Amino acid sequence: MTKFLALCLLLLGVTRTVAAPITWEWAGPVTGYGCYTGGSCDPTLDTVVPLGTPVSVSVSFNADFPSYPSSSSPCLLGYASTSLQVLGRTYTSQGYVWDEGHGFGPGVCVPGYDFIEIVVPSWAATPDAPALPNGWVPFVIGYFPGLWWAGDLTSVQPAFISTQFPEFRIPGQTPPQHFTAALQAVDPLPDAPVPEPSTLILMGTILSGAAARRALKRG
Repeated sequence: MTKFLALCLLLLGVTRTVAAPITWEWAGPVTGYGCYTGGSCDPTLDTVVPLGTPVSVSVSFNADFPSYPSSSSPCLLGYASTSLQVLGRTYTSQGYVWDEGHGFGPGVCVPGYDFIEIVVPSWAATPDAPALPNGWVPFVIGYFPGLWWAGDLTSVQPAFISTQFPEFRIPGQTPPQHFTAALQAVDPLPDAPVPEPSTLILMGTILSGAAARRALKRG
């Protein structure tokens, strides 16, 4: 019986899959707007992204995260892929993940500043980034988009996050503007990984075999 169990454990170890990237998603409605000049803008972004427009944000961490890519910036944990979806448009870019990094800028480490920031300097500022209706195009010069939440980076998805979305403008007509949104977690991932179907089948076969051996011994 001991040899049988050892073989079972060996087989389970062989079928264990490599850790997959972790992806978190948040969604919610547009709640307000901001203007680059600090005052009122005309025309305004709400003409194409009205209040209540659904918005979603996702963040994907690699399987080997955190990677701590820079010893000179100990609060820089690594990188994450970010995605913003609004009005059927998708904007993706790489983000810098900071633990106790402050300012949404060059990465100033502030020990005791209990926040996680994912700064995405080029969010939406790619040549193929789609425009919103009526010619509103992304604009992020002098303005760092991203997201953040209070606490630490763990395997548990934050229930709510704060965001700083990319600016949009109509070139030659409007100053850059952005919208705000109240976002909450969508289907948070459980703490423990779910076994692969092949692993579950193998476990069932092993348990059935063990039960049959015990039944034979009793007979």
